[in-house]
Amino acid sequence: MARLTSAAEIRSLLRTDPLWSVYALGDLLPDAFAKSKWFAPGLTLVYSDYGTCILFALGEESIAEALTHVSWPVHLQVLPRTLELLDRLAVVTRRVAMWRMGWNGERSGWVDTTRARRLTAADVPALEDLYSDGALSGEAPDFFFPSMVTAGVFWGVYEDRRLVAAAGTHLYAPAEGAVAIGNVYVHRQWRRRGLGKLVTCAVLRAVAESETVGLNVRMDNAAAVRVYESLGFRKHCGFFEALATAGR
Repeated sequence: MARLTSAAEIRSLLRTDPLWSVYALGDLLPDAFAKSKWFAPGLTLVYSDYGTCILFALGEESIAEALTHVSWPVHLQVLPRTLELLDRLAVVTRRVAMWRMGWNGERSGWVDTTRARRLTAADVPALEDLYSDGALSGEAPDFFFPSMVTAGVFWGVYEDRRLVAAAGTHLYAPAEGAVAIGNVYVHRQWRRRGLGKLVTCAVLRAVAESETVGLNVRMDNAAAVRVYESLGFRKHCGFFEALATAGR
């Protein structure tokens, strides 16, 4: 097995499936690249940041080698066939079946977004308050950091000076043409009014010139899947988010 250190070589591999690799493409940016370890053949990424270790795989051949370079526990974003291998190498729990969806360029389902406005660092307290609405029910976005607002693209809707809906980006990497939309949430008292679609569309408008625009959604969230499909997203592949710990 070999460690890869050439961003150009890694990029060419990731570009064989840019939608599945959209997050990994962002890890080619200089700051993220310094926190990444890449292994071949098959291309496996071990990324360490935000106090967590994440494993992504384009193939399976270097999984075992990559696991010798992780800090446990490891958060997984892997295809079903990769999860089968990981089941033999580690203890895998907290499995969540997900769709990776990608925007196909269709704009016919876009909606009027004039009610939304671009959020800035000044809106972080309002965002944190909004997301806390879903904390007890487990609905709040589970991957939000204040730095994402200034580094990415966030839009929201205020009512009576309270932020009631927001959407943003998990990843915003214009240099790689890669965007991953996420952190979509509508306050429970303001649902069924189309606000989730509105704020997602506002973000999509802002990033629509990017080469690859993807997002993750739980397979069991049929309502969200329908909203994203109405905006021009299509299912690209099923995968699993999970947690792996040493033990095998």
